[in-house]
Amino acid sequence: MTRREELDLFLIRAEELISTKYILADVKIINLLKAIASSDALLAIFKNCLSGFNYQEAQKKYFVRSKYISDNKGEFILPPNSRELLAFVFNILMDLDARRLNLGEFINKYFYVDGSFSAAFDAFINGMIKPFVSAVKLLMESVIEGKVQDPIEALTEEENRVAREKAEEEEMLKRREELSKKAYYESIKKIQDLILKDKEKIKNSKKDDSVKEELIYIADMLANVIEGDDKDAVNYAFLAYKYMALANRFIFRGRVKKISALLKDILNEL
Repeated sequence: MTRREELDLFLIRAEELISTKYILADVKIINLLKAIASSDALLAIFKNCLSGFNYQEAQKKYFVRSKYISDNKGEFILPPNSRELLAFVFNILMDLDARRLNLGEFINKYFYVDGSFSAAFDAFINGMIKPFVSAVKLLMESVIEGKVQDPIEALTEEENRVAREKAEEEEMLKRREELSKKAYYESIKKIQDLILKDKEKIKNSKKDDSVKEELIYIADMLANVIEGDDKDAVNYAFLAYKYMALANRFIFRGRVKKISALLKDILNEL
């Protein structure tokens, strides 16, 4: 199917749910979810929206105790943006489909209207389903018209980014583990702790933001290169740090002497 055909099928199934009676709603919800499952673009949109989404926390924000009815009743608060709305309502539909939520109990608690199931169901449709469908329609039409990035491409980029960050984190942990076995590891940690304190002093200083960034860059460079095996890089980074410290004695008072002593342990092993 084309993107337009996928959207049209979704809208047909959505309209069937919107116009149905409460007694047939379960079947219509299943059909709506099937329409989403049959669309690569819609699946990518929902996967993007669900990435990093905390369903349990969202329930606390968007299902609140009713101010006007008895204590055992609640009300639904519409999420503030399309990403939250799509992720939240999709989870609700999945829970209804899997019978983790009972539709009658659900709408009676959060969409209660004078004890009428029919009125509560209408409130559910108008308050939750229609905004959900409108948001999906608007987003998919923007994709079709080329106004926003193709969701499949966006999903692939996000998956690649996550995989890359995971690989980098694993590599860093491996390097740290290997580093911790070396005799001069404690000297590295002490230098990095001193530099961390330096950075706090830089941030709290009255210097211009651009100057702060430059000073932090030089400090970070030294903190990073001492984890490697390049002796020349360590010497170069310390030389830059040394002259930075000499030019800013108030911030870096006594630092050159302390770090220089600790660096001897590291340089002797490289």
